[in-house]
Amino acid sequence: MEVEAKRPSRTHGILRAVSGVLAVGMVLLALGNIGVQFYANSRDLPGPGGLSVTAHVVAALLVITGQIVADRYADWRAPVASLAVLLVSAATLWTFWWA
Repeated sequence: MEVEAKRPSRTHGILRAVSGVLAVGMVLLALGNIGVQFYANSRDLPGPGGLSVTAHVVAALLVITGQIVADRYADWRAPVASLAVLLVSAATLWTFWWA
């Protein structure tokens, strides 16, 4: 007996796509912070600092984990994981870029 995979709704698909874009953006921000910190250290400049670099790397790991969950499941876990990606991204952007 073959079980057909459950297809996510359109809303969940859009939410998953937005969270995927944010996940990629968070990874790029983390890599950018790492690069700027290395550049600043090599030129004796202040740079973003260890706290900012560490927070961005942790946030990137969290959103990638959340996005993997959102992509793999089609039940209630997918939108919850996508919302977690949105919240972690918003908290990181607010704390280190906008505040």
